[in-house]
Amino acid sequence: MKTIHRPLLILLSAIVILTACSTQQQATGSPTAVTDAVTSRNYTFVATSVFPTEDSRFNPRLLLPNASNLYQLTSRYDVRVTSDSVIAYLPFFGRSYTAPMDPTKGGIKFTSTKFDYKKTQRKSNYEIEITPQDNTEVRSLYLTVSPSGFASLRVLSVNKTPISFNGNVEAN
Repeated sequence: MKTIHRPLLILLSAIVILTACSTQQQATGSPTAVTDAVTSRNYTFVATSVFPTEDSRFNPRLLLPNASNLYQLTSRYDVRVTSDSVIAYLPFFGRSYTAPMDPTKGGIKFTSTKFDYKKTQRKSNYEIEITPQDNTEVRSLYLTVSPSGFASLRVLSVNKTPISFNGNVEAN
């Protein structure tokens, strides 16, 4: 019985280690490619996990000591930034204060061609604030990008609670 468990355990450990290594290689990009993409405003933020913001008064699960609000995304959700447009296709989990008339209009989906774009650099990270002028739902997007391409995005909406995403930045 012991001889069967040991090879199975070694095989499973090898699979986990190889999967972690391949995910790490896919996620990181060269610092110059990320810097060039962010500087030229030609990149895509690809969300891999989401942190919905909920009020603990309405969600008793948040009062548990080790409750986690991190949810892994299984589909592709992204924000594409170019010099003349911002296209967002993101999910939304949380409290919405107004319901859309069309049920297919859920989530955070918009295309903006008139927006303010402010980029600052703190230490080695880029902090980007995007404020759409031609969208009445989303107030602003705050994106923090590391030199390796890891990024976090915080979306502030007019009629929804704030929501945060973690992911990667890819050059278009």
